[in-house]
Parts: sequence; C-alpha cells; structure tokens
Amino acid sequence: ALTEAFHEKMSRQRLVAAVFLTYRFDPGFFEQEVLPVFFDRPFSTNDPKVKLAQLEAVLQERPGSVAVYYDANGLKGGEEPAKLDVGRFPVRLERGIFHPKNVFALVEADERAEDGTRPRKLLAACLSANLTQAGWWRNLEAAHIEEIAEGDETFLADDLRPFLRWLRKQPATEAPQKALDEILAFLDKRSNRFESATKRSRDGMLQTRFYWGRSDDGTPESVVDFLKRTTKRELRGMRMEIVSPYFD
Repeated sequence: ALTEAFHEKMSRQRLVAAVFLTYRFDPGFFEQEVLPVFFDRPFSTNDPKVKLAQLEAVLQERPGSVAVYYDANGLKGGEEPAKLDVGRFPVRLERGIFHPKNVFALVEADERAEDGTRPRKLLAACLSANLTQAGWWRNLEAAHIEEIAEGDETFLADDLRPFLRWLRKQPATEAPQKALDEILAFLDKRSNRFESATKRSRDGMLQTRFYWGRSDDGTPESVVDFLKRTTKRELRGMRMEIVSPYFD
C-alpha cells in the first residue's frame, strides 16, 4: 500500500531531491524496493543487477539527490548490501534514539508550464514504517502524505522548516547534505507564516500541521501545548483518539 501511494504521487513527476528518515534501515531493501518507486519510469523486475544498473544511471543525472538519515544503532543487515550512490547519514542523539519515519520528496512536473518552467512541489509524508522489509511489506503501518506546491498558503511549510534545519545539524559528518539543502531552499522561498485565524481551517477542516516536539523557537513543546497553540479553541468539545502499537 505504501508503494502504491507514493507511486501514484510520483506519476508525471520528476524527482529533484528526496530525504528519508527512519530508525531501522536496511540499505539493500531500500535500494531494490523503495527507491525505484520515486522515479516515474520502468525498471527491470526480473534481474536485480539490471535494476541496480538502471537506478545508478538515474542517480548519476542528479548526484547527491537522495539521502537517508537513520539512527546509528538502527542499521540492519539484509540480504543485499548498499551499492548505490545514496547519502547515508547516521544520527546518534545524546538522549534517546532517532525515531522519526518521514519522506520529503521535492518533485517537478514532467511537462513545462506555459512560462517554460516546471512547477515544483514537496511531498511531505509521516509514516510509522521503517525502511525495512517488515515496515514496507509485512506490518500493518500508517502513513499520511501532504503536498506543498509553489504558492500554496499553508502552515505546514513553516512547521517543517525548523525541523529540517535541526535535522541538518545532527549527523556527525562534514559530508555535503545536498538533498536536504535543496528541500530547505524550496521552503525558504516561501513567504513567512500568515497569522489570519480564518486560515487555520479550510472547508471546515483544520489545516494539517507538523509536530516534532519543539516550538518555533526550538524549545520543548508537549502535544497538549502544541494543540493549544495551533488550534486555539477550535478543538474544544471534541474527542481525541489515538491508534498506537505501543502506548504509555
């Protein structure tokens, strides 16, 4: 289901840059089964070596365009080792583990617009699935994908910007982080947060927001405080339901 959802979003789109976040990371499975989904072109389904060669050719067109950020202790040995030129950034936090599962894919249209440009948008996904065979193929997982197009009025872009800047500081390496920089550049081109209360909701639905445990200035923020800040009084009288395999 995850593969089908992303494949649909990539239809008639070209990948500019993609950043994947995960706790558990199986490099071989990622290269063979996850990465091809983000290129709207056919790959060999019979010969894994041919598929890797095809993927290598695609990645050579945009070096440094794909990166994976994973917990330093979450590297998983699979049937196949890593073989492609994909940025791999282990993260080791002082307290706790690096546990987000996200996909941020910057794409542009296959066809040019009337002004000759290729409109771009960012696919921003929150998942419960790790980049492993169990996460993508066996477990019952949850996922939500949002699109941020150029010119969209959305709080989501402003929510993501501080998180991605924090992410960029985490790997203990001086290696270039080209994919993440390209996505940040796309978000930085957008106007600053708009504060109109009437825009918090659209067609009777609150707009999607991104929570990562910290407020705009980087200080810790609880779920309750986040909901108070982002929804004001609009959740009063409603019921919150939580679906989770582990719950404290």
